[in-house]
Formats: sequence, C-alpha cells, structure tokens
Amino acid sequence: MSTALFLTLLAALAPDAGTAPAPVDTDAPTITARVEKNTAHVGDAIAFTITAIGPKVMPVVLPATLELGPFSELSRNLGETDLGDGRMRREFSLAIAAYEPGAQTVPAVDLTYFSKDGQVRTAHTEPVAITIASLLANEPEPKLKDNSDSVAVVERDMRPIYAGIVLGAALLGAGIALFIRRRLRNRKPAAPPIPPRPAHEVALEKLDRLTAKLTEGGDLRPFYFELSETIREYLGGRFRFNALEMTTEELVVALPKYIHPVDIRGMVLSEIEGWLSLSDLVKFAKISPTELEARGAMETALRLVKATLPLPPAPTEVPHA
Repeated sequence: MSTALFLTLLAALAPDAGTAPAPVDTDAPTITARVEKNTAHVGDAIAFTITAIGPKVMPVVLPATLELGPFSELSRNLGETDLGDGRMRREFSLAIAAYEPGAQTVPAVDLTYFSKDGQVRTAHTEPVAITIASLLANEPEPKLKDNSDSVAVVERDMRPIYAGIVLGAALLGAGIALFIRRRLRNRKPAAPPIPPRPAHEVALEKLDRLTAKLTEGGDLRPFYFELSETIREYLGGRFRFNALEMTTEELVVALPKYIHPVDIRGMVLSEIEGWLSLSDLVKFAKISPTELEARGAMETALRLVKATLPLPPAPTEVPHA
C-alpha cells in the first residue's frame, strides 16, 4: 500500500472541520444485489450476489460482518472481472439461509469505497424479498384428526413387571450412589489450575514468530491477516473485552470505553484506530503491500503492545518502628 493511500485513510478518519454537505460522487460504483431464487425452504442455502461496477482503481469493501435481518451468512467469495476502459466488476457471492418461514426480506447492505478525492464513502444495495416455505406439511393450520372410537382388547397385566423394573432401578441407583460416595471420599484434592499467561507475553511471542515470515516473500496479505488477529486478540485479553468478534468499526468505537489514556504510553488512540483500519483495507480490498510497508506495520504492532504493557504495582511503604 502506498504512503499516499495511508495518509488518505487517516484524513478520512479525522473529524470534519465544517458542516457543509459532501458533494455527490459522480464516479460512485453501481451497486446491485440479486438472489438465485425468490422462494426457498427453511435452512436452504440461497445464493445472494452483490455486484459493484466502477473504476478499476477504486477499491470496494464488503464489511466483515453483515446485518442480514432474519438471514444468516454461511459463506462468501469475491470474484473480479476487468471490463476494459478502466472499469472493474466485483462480485461478492454469498450463501445465506433463513430459519423462519414466511415472507422475509434481505435488508440493504452497505459497501465502502474510496472516491477519487480520497474520501471514504458508502453505497448500498436495495432490499431483496424472499419467501421462505416451511418443511412441514403444506397445511396452513394443520390439525389432529378426531379421536376414533375405542376398541376393547385383552391386555396382559404388566404391573408386576413394572414394579420389578422400578425396584431393580432403585437398587442399581443406590449401588451407584454408594460407589460414587466412596470414590469421592478417597480421591485426592485436585491440583490448582495453572494461571493463564499474560496477554502481552502471548502477543510478543506470536509477533516474533510472525516476523520470520517477512523473509519468505510472495503475497503479504496472509501476513496482515495474522498480524491483525494477533493485535485484536491482545487488545481483548489485555483490556478484558471480546475484540475478535467485533468488526473494525465496532472495535474503533469500543477502544475509548476500555482503554484509558493512562494505559497508553507513547501512543494515542487515533494511531491505534488508524492502524486497525489500514490493516482492514489490506485484508479486504485485495491490495498487496510491499515488504517495507509490512515491516512498518509490524513495528507499529510491537510498539502498540509495549506501549500498553501493565504498569508494575506501586511499592508499599513499610512503616517505621
């Protein structure tokens, strides 16, 4: 990723100084959505395709987590086709499923792209209606049949057999309880659990192993995936919140709630937020970074961990005799 793109991303994250409305982006990509079939059964995998057609140099990003209402995302794939004349068609092929019958709607999906002036903008699809049929009988209000007339039959008296089964089960249960009681009385106390390793130790160890991959060459996007997951896992373990389950947007909003400025030494929250957003862009916009840029991202990650290390406990004063 170029330095100019990085500065553009940081400028997009900074708060606006004025209140003037953003100009209309005439080069915005054309966004459409369609489904393979408009009728499906409960639990069926439905092909849901989002197509973005726009300039080839304009990255279009689908959020990592989608709010699909009654539908759940099962899988996703990205396909790209060069249309010539500087345009690119990007197709996000998803498999979704619904588990409630009736008339359902796939809500509008927001996609993020970068305009020619370097602004982060959003485009969205139109909602798509799908009818979900039940796997039960096609009766709208199924009812049980009326009770038939009773028929007199000769039955064997099973009460003595049932009584014997109950007595045997009671004796078996008493024997098992006695055995468990004796085992519990004679068992040795369990060893205390091993305390978990501090989050910063685990993160520094993973970052050390990950640094060795920089010399392997090739596509460095998998390196960014592991680097981003390591830092997310560290932030969640260090400050006690589930950072791995959050999108980048949710994580940026959550950081000021969990991280106090006194917990950061030599960095600011906006620098951490910019690093997370930059890593997200590399992961989902199919932009392959250079080795120099990857090393810069690693150095920032190491500095982030060291800047948020837990402070040692303050020494206690011993009262004088």
